[in-house]
Amino acid sequence: MHKVMLVDDEMFVREGMKTLIDWEGCGYQICGEADNGEQALREAAKLCPDLIVTDIRMPGIDGLELIQKVSGSGQTGTKFIVVSGYNDFFYAQQSIKYGVCDFLLKPIDKREFEQSLSRMAKILNQEKETRKKQQAEFLFYEWMIGKKGTSLEEMGEWGISSSILSGYAIVEINGKDDIVDLAADAVYKAKMKEIYYRAVKQPIHFPIYEHGRQRYGLLFIGDDKEEIRRNLYRFAEQLVNVPLDVTIFVSAFAPPADRLQEQIREAGEALRYKYVNDERIVFYEQVKEITLSYPSIDDGQCQTLVEYIEEARLEQLMTALKDLFAQFRARRLSAEAVQTFVLYFVQKALQLVKRAGASEEQLTTLPRVLECQDYPFRLEELRKRVMDFVVECCWVVEEKRKPLSLCEIHKIKRYIEEHYAENISLKSIAKQFYMNPVYLGQLFKKTYGFYFKEFLLQLRIGQAKKLLRTTNLRIYEVAEKVGFGSVDYFVTQFEKMEGLTPTEYRKKSTRSIL
Repeated sequence: MHKVMLVDDEMFVREGMKTLIDWEGCGYQICGEADNGEQALREAAKLCPDLIVTDIRMPGIDGLELIQKVSGSGQTGTKFIVVSGYNDFFYAQQSIKYGVCDFLLKPIDKREFEQSLSRMAKILNQEKETRKKQQAEFLFYEWMIGKKGTSLEEMGEWGISSSILSGYAIVEINGKDDIVDLAADAVYKAKMKEIYYRAVKQPIHFPIYEHGRQRYGLLFIGDDKEEIRRNLYRFAEQLVNVPLDVTIFVSAFAPPADRLQEQIREAGEALRYKYVNDERIVFYEQVKEITLSYPSIDDGQCQTLVEYIEEARLEQLMTALKDLFAQFRARRLSAEAVQTFVLYFVQKALQLVKRAGASEEQLTTLPRVLECQDYPFRLEELRKRVMDFVVECCWVVEEKRKPLSLCEIHKIKRYIEEHYAENISLKSIAKQFYMNPVYLGQLFKKTYGFYFKEFLLQLRIGQAKKLLRTTNLRIYEVAEKVGFGSVDYFVTQFEKMEGLTPTEYRKKSTRSIL
């Protein structure tokens, strides 16, 4: 309930307002009254009302001066409604200047007054909720820095009992792409906060604390461990719908007033276990007994991988890398140890590329593999990026040694002709033949006089024309048969190349046969 004070020099007006208006129904409780401005000023300082309903013309301090003095005294949260017997534009204008929310004329209209009070109650509710969140944020950061003075009484004011438990969670967004770039933006942070507020059923929602790029800290509370777990899983499911690939690292559960700083440390410790398993939520209590490995770099193992690149032994290289990443998990390497090895290996591979006479700028996959320094990735995603990188390194080194033969480029063309109906692309074909996609595209154009995409499109449209002439397949079936994922795109491209829609082409072909 909001506190309201009535100010009018006429007692019967004050009594009339008390009996006429359904104050409780509008969300108010009358906390005091005054028959002049000076008394109202003293009472306002003592009672701190949320709303003052005041007349304008009173002996001594009038209503406008009262509003000015109360607002200037630091009681910025107090709202005002003016009820006056004078329909004077000057008074209305001055009221607006001093921040009065409504100006009503006597005699009081019950319906109009209650509507005004209800509107005001909504504003007060919103402001109180905002203040509550701000105070909770201040309280939270007090805990974060370990400042003393956060008592159980203070926590109780925000609906947190002394028996309640909390778990601190670090939410890590895996990967870096067009969607994840939002993580560095206030827009994404606001989205995460919205999901946190909507999905998590708890008496208070704490602010999001940033733990570096794409890592956000949240406090989850509940009456027991199971309730906190339910909140965590509900939150994770909502984030997946954004969609984002997240891993959540959670501290042990304890009363929040006791050991928040320790919980933050535990959540950070749980993060070190990210490559030990592939769970969406990693609980510190479940991994704390597992001993992480921090081995020194095996230079011999690294050199073997580099030799495979130099000798273009791709099959052995792929097998060795697959085994290596499996060992990372089996030997329980910490995230730091894995990243250190990957970056060391990348540097060794780059030295080889430079010795072969190539430059880093030729490696389109290098920036993607180096992103592991700044962005979190799952172990499998990191492995894929490393594999793409070594394949390109092999090709660049091999390219410097010998040009691709005409026989080999014809072999690639035959492959396209045999697999045109599949979901193929320049990138997938380059990977199939262990080539750099940019170089393959240039070589294809140089050899045949047209780009890969043009060739593939002409091939598919040519096969589609054959099916339209010789079968009764429906248009969408023809599109699927020749490799188009979208029938609309097929129709558009067909019409662009032939000047007719597939249906028109079929009819024309049928007439020609007859």
